[in-house]
This record gives sequence, C-alpha cells and structure tokens, in this order.
Amino acid sequence: MLFNGNLVTESAVRQKIRDFYRIDEDAAVEHILPDAEVNMRARSRAWDRARKMVLQIRNDQEGNGVVEALLNEYSLSSAEGVVLMCLAEALLRVPDKRTQDKLISDKLSKGQWSSHLGNSDSLFVNASSWGLLLTGGLVNYANQKNKFGILKKTLGKVGEPVIRKAMNIAMKVMGQQFVMGETIEDAVQRAEEKERKGYVYSYDMLGEGARTQKDADDYFTAYAQAIKVIGEAAKGRGPRKSPGISVKLSAIHPRYEFTHRERVMAEIPPKLKQLCLLARQYDIGLTVDAEESERLDISLDIIEQVFSDPDLDGWDGFGMAVQAYQKRAMYVIDWLRELTETVGRKLMVRLVKGAYWDTEIKNAQKDGLEHFTVFTRKSSTDVSYHACANRLLDYRDTIYPQFATHNAYTAAVIVELAGDDKDGFEFQCLHGMGDSLYEQIVTLENIQCRIYAPVGEHEELLAYLVRRLLENGANSSFVNAIVDESRPVESLLEDPVEKTQRLKHKYNDQIQKPISLYGAERDNSRGLDITDINHITPLKAAIDSWFEEHLLTEDQVPEGCHAVRNPANVDEIIGFHKFDTQQQMAEKLTTAHNAFASWSQTPMTERANLLRRTADILERHTDELIALCIKEAGKVTSDGVDEVREAVDFCRYYAARAEELSKDNRLAPRGVVLCISPWNFPLAIFLGQVAAAIVTGNTVIAKPAEQTSLIALRALQLMEYVGLPVGVVQSVIAAGPDVGEVLLPDERIKAVMFTGSTVTGNVIANALAQRGGEQVPLIAETGGQNCMIVDSTALPEQVVDDVIGSGFQSAGQRCSALRVLFLQEEIADSVTEMLIGALNELSVGDPAFLSTDIGPVIDQKALANLQAHADDMQNNGILLHECKVPANNGTFFAPKLYQIADISVLKREVFGPCVHIVRFKADDLEKTVQQINATGFGLTMGIHTRIDARAMELVKLSRAGNVYVNRNMIGAVVGVQPFGGRGLSGTGPKAGGPNYLTRLMLEKSTPRAVSELLPSTDKALESNNQAIQQATQFMKIACATEHEWRLTDLNNRLSSVRQLLATIAKVDIVEELADDLNSTLAAARSQLISIERRLKKPKILPGPTGESNVLYLEPRGVLVCFADKDVTFEYWILSIVTALATGNVVISVVSELFYAEAIEFREQFIATGAPEGVFQVAKLHHLEALLAEDALAGVVIDSESGRSSDMVQMLAKRTGAILPVITAEYYDHLIQRLLTEKTVSIDTTASGGNTSLMTLVEEEEDE
Repeated sequence: MLFNGNLVTESAVRQKIRDFYRIDEDAAVEHILPDAEVNMRARSRAWDRARKMVLQIRNDQEGNGVVEALLNEYSLSSAEGVVLMCLAEALLRVPDKRTQDKLISDKLSKGQWSSHLGNSDSLFVNASSWGLLLTGGLVNYANQKNKFGILKKTLGKVGEPVIRKAMNIAMKVMGQQFVMGETIEDAVQRAEEKERKGYVYSYDMLGEGARTQKDADDYFTAYAQAIKVIGEAAKGRGPRKSPGISVKLSAIHPRYEFTHRERVMAEIPPKLKQLCLLARQYDIGLTVDAEESERLDISLDIIEQVFSDPDLDGWDGFGMAVQAYQKRAMYVIDWLRELTETVGRKLMVRLVKGAYWDTEIKNAQKDGLEHFTVFTRKSSTDVSYHACANRLLDYRDTIYPQFATHNAYTAAVIVELAGDDKDGFEFQCLHGMGDSLYEQIVTLENIQCRIYAPVGEHEELLAYLVRRLLENGANSSFVNAIVDESRPVESLLEDPVEKTQRLKHKYNDQIQKPISLYGAERDNSRGLDITDINHITPLKAAIDSWFEEHLLTEDQVPEGCHAVRNPANVDEIIGFHKFDTQQQMAEKLTTAHNAFASWSQTPMTERANLLRRTADILERHTDELIALCIKEAGKVTSDGVDEVREAVDFCRYYAARAEELSKDNRLAPRGVVLCISPWNFPLAIFLGQVAAAIVTGNTVIAKPAEQTSLIALRALQLMEYVGLPVGVVQSVIAAGPDVGEVLLPDERIKAVMFTGSTVTGNVIANALAQRGGEQVPLIAETGGQNCMIVDSTALPEQVVDDVIGSGFQSAGQRCSALRVLFLQEEIADSVTEMLIGALNELSVGDPAFLSTDIGPVIDQKALANLQAHADDMQNNGILLHECKVPANNGTFFAPKLYQIADISVLKREVFGPCVHIVRFKADDLEKTVQQINATGFGLTMGIHTRIDARAMELVKLSRAGNVYVNRNMIGAVVGVQPFGGRGLSGTGPKAGGPNYLTRLMLEKSTPRAVSELLPSTDKALESNNQAIQQATQFMKIACATEHEWRLTDLNNRLSSVRQLLATIAKVDIVEELADDLNSTLAAARSQLISIERRLKKPKILPGPTGESNVLYLEPRGVLVCFADKDVTFEYWILSIVTALATGNVVISVVSELFYAEAIEFREQFIATGAPEGVFQVAKLHHLEALLAEDALAGVVIDSESGRSSDMVQMLAKRTGAILPVITAEYYDHLIQRLLTEKTVSIDTTASGGNTSLMTLVEEEEDE
C-alpha cells in the first residue's frame, strides 16, 4: 500500500539530501558553516570590492533603476506598497469594467499617495505617484460624497473610466519593467541591445503551473516554439554564450506532485527529453527551474533519468536551478557533481536564493511538521549560498556555475574566490533589476552576466510580478536596502558567516516553530509529511503489517456479529462487532451513572492531564490509526493524517479550556452525556465529543457510527492505557434508532452531543422533550448546503484548487464540503473549463495508495442516495463533467460537476463528490447571499474576491457559522477555526471553540421540580385562528427589521437600550411590579457594560502566518422573551435588555400581569428612534402560533417559570432548525446564550505573498 516498489536510495549523497529535508536549523547551519568560510584576506578584498560597487550604484544616477526606485518609495511596510501589490496582482485579469472600478476604489482609497509625490528621482515613480494621487483622491472624494449623490454623475461618466484607464496603463508600465516581451519574438528582439554589451539571456515563459492537460500541452508547445526562436537567434554559439530557456516541470504536467510519482515518472521525462533534444539541436541551454520543496526529490529522479539519456550526448546545455534557502542545498550540489561524473557530461547549475520562502514557512506551520525545509534567517540562507558557491567553484571541471544574486557582497566574494578564471562561471540577474551592479561586473570584471527574462502577456505576469516585488521589497532584501540612503554602505556588507557565528540561536524566534504555534498553552498536533521518503517508508511498512494482521475471512466472523468491510473493496473484512442489546445498553448507562459521583469529584487538572496523555498516545499510534482510517472509513492517507491531528488538537485544546473554566465555581458537571458521532470523522469528532464531556467532569455513553466503530473502540482502548478510569466512558455499538429508544427517554442522560443529519437531530430533540421538565442540552452539528461565491477579481487557478479541495476531497463527505459554486458570469466560462480540466486529472480509486485523490463513499446507502440525486439531476441540471471510475468492488461514486439554474433546485443536502455551478450577475451579489441564507442552512461559506470591502460585506451578510475568504472551505482547525453552524446546520456552540465546554456544565442553582403537566392542559398558551394570524403579522414585522437591527452599530443599539432604562425609572406602574427597581436597573446597566466589553472587539484566534482567524459574536435573530406570573420582573427586564443590546429582535409574550408595562416599555423604546419592529409585545395566546413560525430563533424564559417544559415540548414539534429554550441563572451566561458564533478565516497571502513575514526585521542577538 501507499506506493509500489521501494523508494530507498543506494546513493549516500541522495540519502543525505533526504536526511536534511527538515533537519533542525541549528544542526543544519553548523554543518554548512565550515564550507561557507573564506580566508580572511579574501574576505577583506571582497569587502573592499563590494564597497566600491555599492558606492558606484548609489552614485550612478542611472543605477537607481525604475524597479529599485519604486520599491524604495512604496515599501512593503507601507499601506501604499501593499495596495500597489494587490492592484498589480488582480487588475489586469478582471474582465468587466464595473468590477475593475470597484477593485481600484477598494485599493486606492487605503493609501496616502500625496506623501510619496516628488520623493523619488525616478520619473516613472513620480508619474505613478501623480496618477495614484489623482485617482486615489478622486476615489476617496467619491466615497465620501457619493452618499449625498454629489459626484455620482461626474464620476460615473468621467472619473471611473479615466481612473481605470490610468491604472491599467500604470500596471502595464510596471509589467514592462519586469517582463521582457509579450511574445518570445518580441523578447528576443528587445534583448539585442544588451547582448551587444556582452549580456546573455535566459527566457522564462510566464504563467501559473498547469491545472489541466490542455494547460500542460499549451505550455509545452510554447516552450518548443520558444526554443526554436531562441535557437535561431543563438546562431550556434553554444550553451554558455547563447540565450537559453528555463522550464518549469509544473507547467508541462498537471499533476507534478510527489504523491503521483509513478504517473509523473512515466510522463514527464519523455516530454522533458523532447524539449532537451530540441535545445540540443540548436545547441542552447535549457534549465529546469526550482519549485516548492516537496517537489525536489521527484525532480532529481526526473533530472537523473533525462540527463543520463545517451541521446543527449555531445550537448552541455542541460541545467538545473538549486535553491540555497533549502537546508539540503549543499548536498544537492554534491549529488549533481556525482551525476556529472557518472554520465561523463557537463551540467549548468543556477544557484538562487529561493522564491517560495513565505509559502514554505506557512505550510510547515499549518501541517504541524517538525522543522521548516528552509532557513528562517536571511543570513543563514546567505551562508548556505556561500557554501554552495564554494562547492560549485570547486566543481568547475564538470559543472558550469551560474550565480543568480543581486547582493554586491556575495558577488564580490564569488569574484574573489574565482581568481583569474573569468569564463568558468557566470552571474545571473532578474530583468529590470540590478543594472548598475552588473554593468560593473560585465564591464570592469569582464565576467558574463545572464539576464533571467520573463516572457508573457500582461495578464499572466501578475503572480510573477508580485512575487518579485515581495522578494525584493522585503526588509531584509539587498535590493531594498541598497536604494535606502539612510542605510550606511557598511551595513550592507556584513559577512553572513561572521554574523551567523556570533548568533547564540541560529533559529529566528520571530517565526513560530510549527509545534509552538499555540504558545505555552499547548503543542500543535504533529503532522506527517507524505512527501518525505524517510517518513513514508516506515509508514508503508506499518500499514502493510497492520492490514495483514487484521484481514479476516468470512468464516472468522462469529455468528450474530456484523462484519466491518473496507468500502473500497467490500470483500475485505477487517473486523467485526456484536451489537449491544437493549439490556446491555441499560446496564452501561447504569455503570456510567454510578461512575459519575467519583469522576465529577476528580480534580480538573487530573482530568485535563488525562486528555494530554491521550493526545500523546494518539501521536505514538498515528500509523495504525491512519491504517484504520484508510481501511474502515475509505479515507486517503492525507485525510487520515488530518483526522489523527484533529483528535490530538481536541484533547489538548479542551484540556487548556477546562483548566480556565475551573476558576468559575458557579458551574458543575451535569451527569451522563450521550455522545453520538458520525462515520465521516470517526476518530476526530468521536474523541472531540468524549474529551469535552469527560474533562468537564461528566461521564459518557459514546455511540460511534456502526460503519466506523473499530477506530472509536481503539481510541478508547488507548485512553484506558493512559489512565481513563473504568466506567467513565461506556461505548455502545448498535443501530441509531435502538440506541435512541433505550437511552433518550432516560432522565439519567443529562445532555446529548450529536453530529449527523438535520432530520435525526429533530428526532433526538423531540424524544428529549417528551421527558418533560427543562430542556436537556443538545449540542447538534447537522447538515449544510455550503456555497462559495467567486467574483471576477479572483485568481482562477486559486479558485480551481480551492473548489477541487473543498468539493471533492474526502469524496465530498465532509459537513463543510462545497456543494454550490456561484460564479460571476463574466468568468464563469473560463473557470468552468478549467475546473472540468482539473477534474479530469483526478484519480478515483483505492485510498490505500498515495496517488489516489478520491476514494469510495462510505456504504451502499450513501451510494444509493447519490445515485438518486444523479437521476434527479437528469431533469433539473446539466451534467458538465463526470470523473472516470476504474472497475472496482467497492462503493464508488463518480465525482460530478453540474450546472443548475439556482440553489432552489437542490431540495436537500447532497453528501458526496458533487458540485453544482450557479451563474450570477455582478449586480446581484447581495441577492445571491440572500438566496443562500434563505435555504435555512448556515454551516460554511467561501468567498473569493480581491476587493476587501466586498469580502467583509459578504461576511457580514452571510448567516454561515464558518466563512472562508480566498482559501478552501474545509479542514477547520481546533482553536483556530472553531466549527459549527446555525439554523438547519446546528445549535452551537462551536466545537473546538472557547464557548463549547460551558454548555456541558450546569449552573449551580436550586433545582426545580419536574412538571407533570403536558402542554395540552395549558389552555392559556393555545392559539386560535385569530391569534395565529396576529402571530404571523408579529413575525412578519420582526423579520422586516431584523436585518437592519442586526447591522446597527453596537453603540447605537446600546444607546437606545440605555435611554429605555432611563425612562423606565420614571414610569409609575413599574414601581408596583419591581421588588427593588434600583437593583434591577443596576443589574441592567451592568449587563450593558458586559455586552459592550464582549462585543466591542471580536476574538483574534491563533494560527499560521499568512492567515487571519477571527471569532465574531452575532445575534441569533427573532427571539420570544416570555414572562408570566412565575417570572421575576428583573429577569424579564434583563432578558429584553440583553436580547435587544446584542442585536436580536424581540417579541415579548407576557401575561396580563406584565402587559401594560410591556406596552409602555415598547413605546418608550420606539421613542429612542429604534426601528418599530425591533420590540413588539404579544399575549400568552399568541405563544403557540409564534413558536411554530419558521423565522423564530429561540425562546428566553426564567427557569423559575413552570411553563419552560411546555416551551420545550412545543418547540420539539417543529421541523427544521433545533431551537433553544434559553434560561440562565447568571446574566453573563445569558449574553453568550443569546449570541451565535461566526468564524472568519482569511488567507492574507492570496494577493501574492506574506507581507508580515517579508517585512520582518531580524533582531540582532549577539553573544
């Protein structure tokens, strides 16, 4: 399993490369330092040479190249620099003018452009500043005035087109600075001038990596055509003196990934060889460009195969780029040396710093990997560069070194070390940059310089342009520093080896290590890099042996037991279960109930430490748990890794939260909690529920899904190994309805946690309500009709990647998976075409292999439901694509892409690999969100746009619990993106969030006797026809103002409620009701202060660099606040004040006792200027009808009222969303219960890079 054959290498150097992939940084630097050292005399001469070069660059008026001047003026530390970068990244690809205008407006209004005017000597920069000042000023002016309509006409007719044209021209001018030509012919022609001065070129065909076979074919054709054009221009001068070409392997193959190794090795080498033969024909150089670190190992295999081909004999033009920021770079050079000696042919090696630094850092943090693949200090990268340069200069007899650097000191050291040899190597620089430095090297030193020149249309240059701006605008960049006149020349010439030797810690503590992402509170869960051969080789052995030990025949399944079958091959049996009888379930409940007394008294720290030990043992058993995920749940390996990590995170996170919670002595454990978990996250959700329940002092009946109980039982076994006491957790394996029948009516079940379908959630709520008494806490996470909205500013390649991941990973069997993709019509055709091409490249099959993208659905029932949907779509949608499924003996469903007219076509959640495209018009964005909200589901939503203001507007409008901006919408991380929905998608609070554990605890109070009355006996609450009509009208008015009140500024809401309290003090009739009006008003005012404190700022959550994660609290919606003779005046006032101030709309249902006061209240509240529908008053006979209204979000009632159990039973009769009966002994808890949570996760690097990382200033830390 995992892969065929053996990936172990016989080459000692190749093994060294693998060993250094993610080695500890201190160890890596210590290894490299000796090789980077240069004798002191050479170092002194290099310093002097570099100093002269820098002074010359600064003195040379021409030397302040356009790009350097631009970077100096608009540094990435300034808002304007970031704005420019974002505009450059997106503007030219936006097809519709109206969206272009909105993008320009969004970006330019953020800058202070006038401060840059005249600061630079560069005409280009000043022209840009003038244009930006004019357009930015116009936009700002328009934004301020447009509210009053003053500038609307002018700007509409004159301003916006002028701005748009100016910006498009500015972006193209910027593009020309970086891009050699839009076609290879233009580029070759433009190069002639510099070639006459002694420069040579290497051309790079711009564009993102291929997502489809068509992309790959187009790139291949472009490369072949370019080689011919370059070859003609070369005139047979040979690879060293001729222009060459750079080739990205990711451009010529849509699945150039380590996990697809067999396919890659079969398909890329022949293509690369074809290009090499063409380059050989013209005798020019062809260099394989460096890419992300996880592709290096497989690229070495490809290079070895092609370079060793005897058909290339007689040609010395083959080249490879090596990235010095990777810790293994020096050994890659050793390996290349070994290869040249074995083959007996020369190789060109381009040494670069590396262009994906920020991405490498973010990915390692996100994936919980042990160390980074790259150095965290620029000085360490420089040390590596020097060590590699030393090696390359030593190997000049078989390697032609090409040093790509803009650093004058590095260049001077290389010139010094090379001695008299001026022909055995060359320098390289980026087109449009470093002109002055290389003028000196070419002219004075007589050393060849090759210019790396991108070629492509302006629309394609954007990602490249931003990447270059980022790298070279980084605070640590030599290019950025050299034009900064405030920096003394000497500060640019520090020797990196000397600097590094002085450092106590080679690791840069400003960058959090992956394991330390959450600080002292808890360790990040440990990931497993499935591109690291050193890790996957033992993983393969462990999984294979687990499978051999657990494979059963039909005969080995005892009679009366249920076989557990592999969904990818139903003939494979990997275990069995004997279902619990009703009597056994009852006995287990008794055991858990009896264990509660001692477990609830166990100190919180002891319970928390049990979870921490559980997390540790899960990590130690990762291999077998992944094997269970693959064989029992049909998950691919990467999903198995994520599953184990999430379970570990839950344990550590809830341990930390519980210790915080233990300080609140008003809370106590509830009793026995019933945990019902699903098959789609059989370890993570199962263990998350159990961990939360037991750490808060409860005991548990855990019912995993029948399909995936083996992994759940194994997890409990591991918990027992680390000290879980007997009886605290009892597992029940049986069919859902049987479990419900026995356990739900039993009053010893004090709370239920459930993840599953909305229908089953309603059944559970109803069964619990039948018990009478107060509402039993039910934390339900149910289905979703999850949507992604994509406007025309989004980067199509990124959208396609995120749609494939969100909609089809895990065979679409995630609660959060994408179901409906809304595409702006201007880009719908091109994105759809790209999506179809990407789907065509997916591999459906056995999840036991790394090369499989999509495995089976869980069982025959799931397959039948999906098939029924496919049948339904024959009449209601257009099938755009269906993936191929190989012959199999499992429950596989072919992934499908549909187009539908609108979201209403889908009547239920489609739980599988199906995505449905809906097209929308640019002006209908808000209407689109309203349609999504109208489904009643509110789990996840994705947004792809480069217009920040639009993204935040859509975030506000969305009723989804988790919103993701410019990234995929699955894989919520515990404590980083707390997960859970609202409406039909769940009850809250969010799993893996700060408010989850309190719901599993009881407020200490005087318990109330259980009412024996059934609702049918309480005639006062029944609604006749007239009352039903009036209730409908109340709800209609409430719904009409709900949106406005929800979005009303917090200060304005609080002001209205404070004014209401001020008037209450003067109302005579209130005195008769209030036992102590002063204490009621004091409590209400205190409550408003608490609300303001809680809602003023959202909660910033931790997470990897380049990502923003924020938890917002939002109102539930329309609430009924109930008051009868049993409800205290204070509680009634507090419930209304809290509900209104938190943004909810209130219908107060009151008995005659309160009615006159309530009407008076309402009038006083409306007098403050609040919208009329925000607070309404109804009578008891309206209650039954109000509780049946679809738009209701919950009921607030004093727990002292004998009617709270009536409410519970009335609400349970409803279908649809499971609503809470909200009671709280403590007013601060009431605030939380009246709010819902929304997690917003934004990829802040979407516009091209991570400015927060790039603008880090390394701190000096000398001994």
